[in-house]
Amino acid sequence: MTYLKIVILTLLFCNLPSFSLVHLDATTGAFLSYGTFFLIIIYFLHKKEMPIVPLVILGLSYFLISILIDSQNSDGFVATFVKYLIFVTMGASVIKDVTKNEIFTLLLIGALSIIYESIFVIDIGGRYSGFYLNPNFAGCICILGYCFSFSISDKKIKIIGQILFSYAGFVTFSRTFLLLWVLVNILSLSISYKNSYKIILGIVLISFFVSFGNKFDFNTKRLEAFATILDGKISQDLAENSRTLTWAKYYDRILDHPFFGNGYLSFSGKTYGEDDKAYGIEGVHNTPLLIIGEAGIFVFLYFLWLYGGFVLSGIHYFKQDFLLLLVSFSLFIYMLTTHNFFNNYILLSISIWLFQQIEIKKTEEYTCLETLLH
Repeated sequence: MTYLKIVILTLLFCNLPSFSLVHLDATTGAFLSYGTFFLIIIYFLHKKEMPIVPLVILGLSYFLISILIDSQNSDGFVATFVKYLIFVTMGASVIKDVTKNEIFTLLLIGALSIIYESIFVIDIGGRYSGFYLNPNFAGCICILGYCFSFSISDKKIKIIGQILFSYAGFVTFSRTFLLLWVLVNILSLSISYKNSYKIILGIVLISFFVSFGNKFDFNTKRLEAFATILDGKISQDLAENSRTLTWAKYYDRILDHPFFGNGYLSFSGKTYGEDDKAYGIEGVHNTPLLIIGEAGIFVFLYFLWLYGGFVLSGIHYFKQDFLLLLVSFSLFIYMLTTHNFFNNYILLSISIWLFQQIEIKKTEEYTCLETLLH
């Protein structure tokens, strides 16, 4: 089962089904996608780990309420819904057997794909994403990998990993990555003051990009914006096209239907027309707003209770396992910038891992208290 686990995790964390769909062909992408779920089912039949009930409740609430409210965007609903349920019920068996080192390694492979693209692939817009297709999502992968690097006991591997994740994250030119990279490093100072060298590392990397950016196919506008940080300023480019402006477009629709939302995919963006005549409506780029906008306030509050609980548990168990706070905080902040939560199996994998790790800590805490009482 070890080899089967490795195959499943590689398909998931390296985003191979979606990558193949875009860069190979639809047949290969579909084969890898459905093949991944077939392997998950096989693994579950051998391990039979308990499903992640809170995520099951979240999914059932979101999908059923949103589709009942409005089904005009129902194409692909059944497939997305079934995949989600399979993943949060059966995928838990795979994630339960994953170690921190394995997650670190898989995310590092993904980061290396971003670095490879930044060095050898040109004329793709100056922002790089590797296996992950979207630079902002690639930035999320890098910050999660950066967080997991803190759990590596071998100092050389830890430092090399942090350098690679930092470099890969910076070449995505993701504003969310940059913000989280700074915040994670500030949090890491509470682990050890020696972690201050990582902030110096970031300044060195940004200086490198500024100095040699014209020799690479970097996104010039984002590069100049990042460069202003060295002067202690925030560039207009880092503020313009802000996510807050995108969110503001949807506030009226949320207020119009606050209890049960506007229906399935109504906040997810849509493309109309074909080829040269195609145009798109931008999605909300915020998971909490997506949920309240499509399924209403009750599902929204449940989502906040679940993921806010992850962060609070991370704070509670910080001295025992600081990684829980770093990962839960980074995941929550990233979800404020994306609306692809329910079909993003890397985010769901990390969510399952967090839930399982927190449950282990709670069990250990309860056992310890019970021992003391007796």
